Amino acid sequence: MAKDSESRREGLLVQAVNPVDGKTCTVQISHARMQTVATRGLIHASECGYIVPAILRGPTAIFEGLRREEDEDQWGVGWRCYCGVPSCSYRKDGTKGPSYPGQVYLVFVNSDGVAYNWRWEKADEDNQKLPVGHADRFKRRLL
Repeated sequence: MAKDSESRREGLLVQAVNPVDGKTCTVQISHARMQTVATRGLIHASECGYIVPAILRGPTAIFEGLRREEDEDQWGVGWRCYCGVPSCSYRKDGTKGPSYPGQVYLVFVNSDGVAYNWRWEKADEDNQKLPVGHADRFKRRLL
């Protein structure tokens, strides 16, 4: 939901786990990003509307300090990666399907508290709740 005092163009505000104190913080999904995602089809719009908020509210891990260039925000500094295993996935027509076996969902948040990227990735063989290479990919694990 957008802030009442500001334009809807500000974006969607989602409650997320704050790994520093275990309480909640607010993460924004920009209006422009939602529009871009919507052009890719119902599968991506459904992930944005349902999976991203679920991962931010109930992650299996939160990492800080990105080490890969492809994880960085092209308009700012990447900061945290929320990781989780969603209860479902979405099909091209927007309907629910089973979660992808052996995969985790990552949501990248910049230092301004804006979610700028999210996607499915292969899970670590030793811990199916974490992405492959997590030990070398991030500077530290916060949760």
